[in-house]
Amino acid sequence: MLELMITSFRFSLYSPEEISVLIAPENIPEDGTVCTKNPQDHHQVGALIDKDPGQWFISMIRDPRDIITSRHGLRPDVYWANLRQWRQWLDNTRPHADHPRLVEVRYESLVREPDAVQEALVQRMPFLQKTGDFSRYHEVARPSDQSETAMGPLRPVSDASVGKWRNHLERVAGQIEIHGPISDELIALGYEPDDQWLKQLQAVEADTSPGHWPDELPPEFVEKYRAEQRARLQRYLQKRGL
Repeated sequence: MLELMITSFRFSLYSPEEISVLIAPENIPEDGTVCTKNPQDHHQVGALIDKDPGQWFISMIRDPRDIITSRHGLRPDVYWANLRQWRQWLDNTRPHADHPRLVEVRYESLVREPDAVQEALVQRMPFLQKTGDFSRYHEVARPSDQSETAMGPLRPVSDASVGKWRNHLERVAGQIEIHGPISDELIALGYEPDDQWLKQLQAVEADTSPGHWPDELPPEFVEKYRAEQRARLQRYLQKRGL
């Protein structure tokens, strides 16, 4: 999403690599726009969305089964994300789904109808100035080394990864064994009409082997992370005069 945004819209400042929104750039023009991305910034939605009237969030919705069976160029030999991380995103963003400055983008719609999603973003975020089409971003994009490592070679937007979880049923079964059922969430998000999809997991041997990110975090790590984020948030708010 970062590559699509910075390639297809005009921004005063942006980072070609992932940085937190809490690392606010200096000397932002009064009428300027800044684009950042960091998967962990869902932790900041509740703290910032009402306090900072200039802050907008784009929240990507994706079938969690595809999320937990995806891989990353940094470590293609293991699964990348897990249901613990997905549930944290769900808890932190969905309560704000109706907020005017939180824009939900469904991954499956983005990869199937990129230009329609881009137009919807313009309608919701009128300060965006379009410079190109999402569907043609690959013709002009110059991704960072970090992005190329994560995504692989530059290519057009494609829906090839949608539904690939069906080729990794052992992983899906293993994550449910570790983290609990997800059918209610799948139904609420519109990915399933009921829990009949679970029949696909019958007689499947669950794969509970660790992925890149741990399924559980030590309490001391969680507390340290939260303390660091509170300090960063305070500095951000002070810098913005909020």
